[in-house]
Amino acid sequence: MKKKMVAMVLAAAVFGMAVSGCSPQSKAESTAAPTEAADSTAPSGLSDKEVVVIIKNLTTPFFLAMKQGAEDAGRDLGVKVTVQAPTSSEEGAGNEEQTQLVEQAIANKTAAVVIAPTDSSAIIPAIKKLNEAGIPAIACNTKVAEEGLTECFVGLENFTQGNHVMKTLCEGLNGKGKVFIIEGTPGAQTSIDRVAGAKAALSEYPDIVIAAQQSGSYKRASAMDVVQNLLQTSPDVNAIYCCNDEMALGAVEAVDAAGKTGQVLIGGADGNADAIQAILDGKMYATAEANAHDQGYYGVDAAVKILKGEKAEDFFIDSPIIDRNNAEEFKK
Repeated sequence: MKKKMVAMVLAAAVFGMAVSGCSPQSKAESTAAPTEAADSTAPSGLSDKEVVVIIKNLTTPFFLAMKQGAEDAGRDLGVKVTVQAPTSSEEGAGNEEQTQLVEQAIANKTAAVVIAPTDSSAIIPAIKKLNEAGIPAIACNTKVAEEGLTECFVGLENFTQGNHVMKTLCEGLNGKGKVFIIEGTPGAQTSIDRVAGAKAALSEYPDIVIAAQQSGSYKRASAMDVVQNLLQTSPDVNAIYCCNDEMALGAVEAVDAAGKTGQVLIGGADGNADAIQAILDGKMYATAEANAHDQGYYGVDAAVKILKGEKAEDFFIDSPIIDRNNAEEFKK
């Protein structure tokens, strides 16, 4: 798999990828190249410190890869890393469990917390508790909705990713047709940003219309059910944009069941192994690499920098489009 790390100066252009200072009040230009972030692999002198990494689940391939990345960073950087996640799959329960995990980290006097919020707004009170306790909080994968609460963000420029995947679908449709948009979990900033980017792309294609927009909760089975129902009301849909690959693979199953394989272009995000294989099999049209491992790794790297008294900065990871032309290169 290609693993590309890119840190770039924040630009006004829609498609720009950014590196900004962690303080929202003073956007600083990054002077560190991506390879320098990886060079903190010497012992950090923090072996007695614990970094708690709270992610969204420990079941999907994406977050298992993020867990591995965080643990790899702990080993490389000489700091104890504990990865935790909600156990419930019920809608809305994830934030409650993440809040409890944050409170537990505070009680345990954890040195720093890296968190991928299930709900960017609902997690705000928990992040404020970390601030009050003097524990650095780093947002990873998904931003916290209120600026200034986290030290920095490590992850993708999700608006740009959504924009590029949708644009790829639009070009595949030759600028005409109907699309479904399948969102992630309601309230998740990642989904909000990807959908916003996708709609910005659609604004450039006036002959492509949104036939339906619904949540698939980032789950394969949920997205399959949603798309099956939507195909009943809009059987002439031409493309489906999903905010992650798990939902895209659910859409693949629904399209297969409807006998429309190859007739509906399906786009996702994350670049997981099943999605790449689906592209090679002609069942998906495109996805975008998200490099979950490196999101976890560089989230811990940012925490270590802060604990050493250094300045950590927002760090954006490259998210190249994967389609039939290059899928073999990304095959895991």
